[in-house]
Amino acid sequence: MIQGIIFDLDGTLADTVDSLAYSGNKALEAVGFPPLPNNDYKYFAGDGADELVRRILSASGDEECKGYETARAEYARVFDALYLVEPYEGIEATIQALKKSGIKLAVLSNKPHEKTIEVVEALFGKDTFDIIVGQHPDRNRKPSPDGVFYICKELGIPLSEILYVGDTSTDMKTGKSAGVYTVGVLWGFRTREELEENHADVIISHPMELLNVVGGAVAKYHWKVTSGIKLIATDVDGTLVKDSSPEVDPEIPELIHKLVEKGIVFVVASGRAYNSVRTMFSAVENEIAYIVENGAHIVYQGKTLKITNMKREDTMEILADLRACKGCDYVISTPEGSLMETDNEEFISLIRDGYHNKYRIVDDISKEDCDIIKLAIFRKGSNRKLGDEYLIPKWKDRVKACMAGEEWVDFMDKEVDKGNALRYLQTYLGIKDDETMAFGDNGNDVGLISAAGEGYAVENAIPEVKAVARYICPSYEKKGVAQVLRELLKQYDS
Repeated sequence: MIQGIIFDLDGTLADTVDSLAYSGNKALEAVGFPPLPNNDYKYFAGDGADELVRRILSASGDEECKGYETARAEYARVFDALYLVEPYEGIEATIQALKKSGIKLAVLSNKPHEKTIEVVEALFGKDTFDIIVGQHPDRNRKPSPDGVFYICKELGIPLSEILYVGDTSTDMKTGKSAGVYTVGVLWGFRTREELEENHADVIISHPMELLNVVGGAVAKYHWKVTSGIKLIATDVDGTLVKDSSPEVDPEIPELIHKLVEKGIVFVVASGRAYNSVRTMFSAVENEIAYIVENGAHIVYQGKTLKITNMKREDTMEILADLRACKGCDYVISTPEGSLMETDNEEFISLIRDGYHNKYRIVDDISKEDCDIIKLAIFRKGSNRKLGDEYLIPKWKDRVKACMAGEEWVDFMDKEVDKGNALRYLQTYLGIKDDETMAFGDNGNDVGLISAAGEGYAVENAIPEVKAVARYICPSYEKKGVAQVLRELLKQYDS
């Protein structure tokens, strides 16, 4: 079982190549050489500043490094450990997820010790990593295993329960010489070929993949149900049921009824429309609260608490975009029901018979005098490529744009979010975060889970959801949410 992870810094946690290139080229300028391309510094870095200066001098024609003393002094004078430095995308969320899982985190770098601490604490905060170790006179620098041994001793973790994560041959040699499991990363300074040649045990291309590498070490399913829960909120598609399913397992309403009898408020939080969710949960329709249209519409005890409309100019521009997407169908949500411009009987059947939406077919939505709370575009099978690569990047700065299941991309007002809606309900009901439990699987559930002290990602959730969740439960196929709810009921019955 993995108890600790040691990260390299440059090229693994932080993109520092432009920073290194700035200082290195200033050093070359001091001895009369022209600057080298920034990208070349990916291959000069990895073994400390002394070696980097020797490499750039050699690459510039000074193979005997006659200008070393002058260049090294200039490098030290201009070097700013934080200049042009930032974490790689996905690193911070991955680290948060690992910390929530109880894994000890360390940094081991060939930067000077004080500079290593300065960079790590500036980028990630003072309490993120359990130990930070840079180059120190008392220890040989990487690829010596001394730093790994020191960290393991300080953390009290055996080598067999440590992962070493890095981006260069130096890192792989460090891990291998220490006898720990090595993870090579492709977002940093070096190539897959270099990592393979130096026997990386596994190679990953995105930080979130580290969660899968840890695998069974961070238990596949892990949760600890505690009493004191007063509110439970769950997503539907991908969490309780397969996307676009017309009904829930009959056990879910039974469990909801029992929980409500215990005084717990149960909330269905979905991207679906109000009528769709109400029909789906008809057995308990008057016992639950509703966060629908991803949070644009909130209903409790039959009363509409809040509706958030979109700006007319945004909706008309997005509508034009959706009309141009070939092979897709779209639907516009209003407080009174759905509007569609389509003669696609299969899609109409999905909205009518699958989702049980109230709807009207119209010739031109732009001519309808109505409030719009959401637009959504559907592609059977998967709409993720269109969403992630085009629609979401294009609109995310003007509206809330997100995947809602595998087949839908949703657009709402910028302030609309399931998490914001849940916080609204918490305030309305006087319920605290740590008295709230939530379940989700997709991008539109990140806010929901973040607003709950007891946040659960189902097994099939995307990495971004697992990163903010405190616990993981089985997928909808294995009735994961029902398993947790049963366990909660046992706590109240014991």
